[in-house]
Amino acid sequence: MTESTRNRFLLTELIKRDFIKKYKRTTLGILWSALAPLLLLITMDLVFGTFFGNKLPHYTIYLFSGLLLFNYFSGITRNSMTVLYNSAPIYSKVPVPKLYFLISRNVAHFIDFLVSLVLYFIFVAIDGIAFKTNFLLLIYPIVCLFFINFGICMLLSSLYIFLHDISYLWPVICRVIMYSSAIFYDVSILPGTLRRLLQCNPLYMCIDYFRQLVIHSTVPSASYHVILFVMTLLCLAIGGFTYYISRDKIALYV
Repeated sequence: MTESTRNRFLLTELIKRDFIKKYKRTTLGILWSALAPLLLLITMDLVFGTFFGNKLPHYTIYLFSGLLLFNYFSGITRNSMTVLYNSAPIYSKVPVPKLYFLISRNVAHFIDFLVSLVLYFIFVAIDGIAFKTNFLLLIYPIVCLFFINFGICMLLSSLYIFLHDISYLWPVICRVIMYSSAIFYDVSILPGTLRRLLQCNPLYMCIDYFRQLVIHSTVPSASYHVILFVMTLLCLAIGGFTYYISRDKIALYV
């Protein structure tokens, strides 16, 4: 077995392990990937629909678009934070690239996201929104968000090795990101300066991409695509650089 074949096998097994472990000893298994966001959607729709439901067309889909992407972002970044630290007993004894543990965790969560995405499109159909061929363009923000998440996961998991306080700080940051991503409110209520600041949030741009395409049947501009692409590369570069400069020191701290 060549080294590349062995590494592919190891990565595949790690993905299987992370995915199976998440639903081990549960009755509904992977269905929780759909039920959890559904219950949250119903709750938030009942609460915030009273204030914004009459002002925004297809408010349920507007809300679901935000929750779908934020839950994916929040879930993977929180759960990947301790991966490198907790996997030390394995990679310290077996010659496997440390990055594989992060990749496997990200892929396992991405599968969960795809299950939730199926539920999202079911709600789109129920809400009377016609399916169009340009829905295929949603692949772009989905791929961008996958790599944005991966970059942030590299950053957080590397920092956690040296600074466990990040596990207490990141949930607070996630809460700030949630409120600055216009998940449940109409961005038009914000003053112009704050609306422009939202464009600095790559998660909001992915959410807004979904809303423009699905609710308003509008394809974002070419500049929108470029900005989101640059933000994705920036997240990958920051996360990759942090991991690169710390990877050789990890064994000294775990």
